[in-house]
Amino acid sequence: MFKRTYLSPLLLALACGCGADGGADTETAAGGTESSGVATDPTGDPTGGHAMVDVALEFNGAFGQDVFSCTQSYSGAGTSGSTVDVMDFRFYIHGIELLTKDGSAVPLELTQDGVWQHEDVALLDLEDGSGSCANGSSDRNSKVVGKAPEGTYDGVRFVLGVPFALNHGDAAIAPSPLNITPLFWNWQGGYKFLRIDLKTAGLDLWAIHLGSTGCEMDGDNKVTGCIAENRATVELTGFDPTRKPITADVAELLKTADVDVNQMGSAPGCMSEPSDMDCSSVFAAFGLPFAEPATAQTFFSVR
Repeated sequence: MFKRTYLSPLLLALACGCGADGGADTETAAGGTESSGVATDPTGDPTGGHAMVDVALEFNGAFGQDVFSCTQSYSGAGTSGSTVDVMDFRFYIHGIELLTKDGSAVPLELTQDGVWQHEDVALLDLEDGSGSCANGSSDRNSKVVGKAPEGTYDGVRFVLGVPFALNHGDAAIAPSPLNITPLFWNWQGGYKFLRIDLKTAGLDLWAIHLGSTGCEMDGDNKVTGCIAENRATVELTGFDPTRKPITADVAELLKTADVDVNQMGSAPGCMSEPSDMDCSSVFAAFGLPFAEPATAQTFFSVR
């Protein structure tokens, strides 16, 4: 059975979040750069008159050329060539669209399973509670399932993260999978869009926690926006996403990072703070701007 974890209101209030000014576009409830999730069909009919069929998108974890496993150590990580063990590997995506060769985008209507998917959001959990992931859950999910018009597809587009409308709620009462408190900072900061925890040769923990930063609240304790929303739009083309899996490669996040050293002297790894230089390599692989303008993402690929 799926393992649900709840956080009391007191713990929510005390949870450690992130809140620093950043260098990305401001997110607001009314706008921002999120995918609309609306098909580009000018007729207003997202099915194009085609029957709806079941669709499953498969995600694989990897560490370089190796298939990800909680029971395996990986060598040659980062600039120090460190040996690492992965202790957690989970991420949220939303706004999933299937792409056709003519450039049309058709939204995937997610199955509301009450466990891994809610509204437009899906949680991919690639750890299984074994080996170095012993603090995780034996429940694992590597698929996003839903319905889309029958047709031939040539790619997929999605957003890594939780949409603003769902990001700043109460995880203690949220529906699954938004009730997973290890993936939640606090009311103001919202969710950790991605959580990857590593044990390296030099550090017991080198973490990658991606989420929004610089979030501000009004007098009614309502989050009005975040300076750095840190949602990454991913587009992969040239393949049938209903037949070929998408790979998420942890090694790509570490390419120019020294995972045996904590650059800030505070929380080791990247916590999405705009001053945390450990985030430089990580953000580049996500296709997000950091100290430099954004480049093409390399974390997700098709092999």
